[in-house]
Amino acid sequence: MKNRNGFENSVKEKLEQQHYDYDPSQWNAIEKRLPSPKKVLPWKGIAAASTLLVVSLLIWQLMEKENSSIVENEQQIISNKDGVPVPEKTAISSTENQALQDFDAEQTIIVHDRVYDHAANNEDEEKTTSDKYRKVPEHEFVPDEESNTTVDDKTTKSSQLNQHGLSNASTGKISRPSAQFSLNKTSICTGEVIDFQLLSQSKQAQYFWDFGNGANSTDNNPVYQYPESGTYYVQLKATSTLDASVMNISDKIAIHVLPAPKAEFRWSENSMNAIPSIQFQSNSATAVYWEWDFDNGIKSTEKEPFVTFNKKGFYTISHTVTNVEGCSKSSSQQLEITTDYNLLAPNSFTPNADGINDNFIPKALEILNVNFEMSIFDKRGLVYSTTSVSFPWNGSNQRDGGLCPQGAYVWVVKYIDHEGKDQIFKGTINLLK
Repeated sequence: MKNRNGFENSVKEKLEQQHYDYDPSQWNAIEKRLPSPKKVLPWKGIAAASTLLVVSLLIWQLMEKENSSIVENEQQIISNKDGVPVPEKTAISSTENQALQDFDAEQTIIVHDRVYDHAANNEDEEKTTSDKYRKVPEHEFVPDEESNTTVDDKTTKSSQLNQHGLSNASTGKISRPSAQFSLNKTSICTGEVIDFQLLSQSKQAQYFWDFGNGANSTDNNPVYQYPESGTYYVQLKATSTLDASVMNISDKIAIHVLPAPKAEFRWSENSMNAIPSIQFQSNSATAVYWEWDFDNGIKSTEKEPFVTFNKKGFYTISHTVTNVEGCSKSSSQQLEITTDYNLLAPNSFTPNADGINDNFIPKALEILNVNFEMSIFDKRGLVYSTTSVSFPWNGSNQRDGGLCPQGAYVWVVKYIDHEGKDQIFKGTINLLK
């Protein structure tokens, strides 16, 4: 302060006149009188640092959760722009071919569409399909009254669109007919049919199906049968009924057509052991399973079975084969049998002990060499039975021990053939005297 009173000046002068010499020994003495400082344990510092770290992590997590909530809210606002929610894609498109290979064949498969970009298509014809077609962002789609896909398109005159119902006056956007479709399977056998279904139809659109093998269809929901095996890429185009321009085009989806086996067969007569039979042979080189139906009550799963037809007539032979891919094919042919076969049994005999035609037994039993049982019946029941060709029927009646009178008798032969199948033959024999 500039203004000092006389007392302050006097004190200042006295202090300035004072002088004290520094003595280190006195300072050391003062230090010895002071208490010793306490040692600080190191764990207290560690605990303090840990507490600070935990608090920092909690604060960081709270900030991240708040930021994530803000981002989700912003995305929800964007996805619901103009009141049109953006649907999630859950269907399978043709760009997911590997996923389609593992897809259940009986489930429905959805094929998406895309807007046909004329400018890109005309600019470079050598571009791939994915380059030629522009995938329109989902938030550009606006459903109209017919639930068709709606996108911006400034190249078509609005007056013409309004005239044909392709323009949405309230939104100023153009309604493009959908080219999305579904199918029930992507792997089939040759000759098997496959169903194609539009997901939505528009009266202002003409639909053009390309089955990938040169065949096509303009049906809304076609059913197609591939005649040859291979991989084919199916695509659907929705064209305008106004000028035939392509309004929408689907993704391409691969259809795998597996080869089917040949089911043709042949047969040949075989009189093995004097017994007329037919041997059937399959012409399929790729079959692993065979099924036969001979139209006479006999069926077989052998590749080349032998069959004997007892009665003359016409028989429809059916043959089905299956290959390793699980594909089957069937065919049938008609077979004519011109003569009856009944174990080569005669129709009469004369048991009069003259040594000529005295006994009865079907001649085939003497050739077959099988275990059999032959039974003879009259109107009252069983009269004779034998299991050996050495004991044919000589006209005796085992029931009462006498001889049977002249007349007609029924015979029945049962045996198991060399393939383990039961065989039964019946006929009538006339006893003459």
